[in-house]
Amino acid sequence: MLNKVMLIGRLVADPETRFTPSGTQVTSFRIASDRSYRQNEEWKKETLFVRVVTWTNLAKKVSEYYCKGMLVYVEGRLQIRPFEKNGQKTWFTDINAQNTFMLERRNPSSSDEMSSSTESSEQKQGSGSLDEQNFEDYDFVPEELEEIA
Repeated sequence: MLNKVMLIGRLVADPETRFTPSGTQVTSFRIASDRSYRQNEEWKKETLFVRVVTWTNLAKKVSEYYCKGMLVYVEGRLQIRPFEKNGQKTWFTDINAQNTFMLERRNPSSSDEMSSSTESSEQKQGSGSLDEQNFEDYDFVPEELEEIA
């Protein structure tokens, strides 16, 4: 059987780090991945918002170097989990990342003022796909993650 996912997208928020009860580092982040398609004579854009989960050494790398607005490549496996809230069962789809790569780097020696202007222009390049309001419709439930054997 094959379960492999490859995505390129921009981080919509800074990564969040947690630790399992056994001390394993888990870092998760969300990306927005755009797809353009033609419908009749009009071009349309569809944005897919995906939660990505990283473990151990990869989680450490992501928590140290990744930030909101950064363009990244993610490779991993699809994981669908059930969650019950208020007696109603909901399903969540995550990518359990095996590899991630930064597709653009920020200049660490630049001043904060330059960084913020660079960040603003990079967000504008994303053509609005990073609009946080898009996430208001999604209920991302923080939960303790268990290490997968």
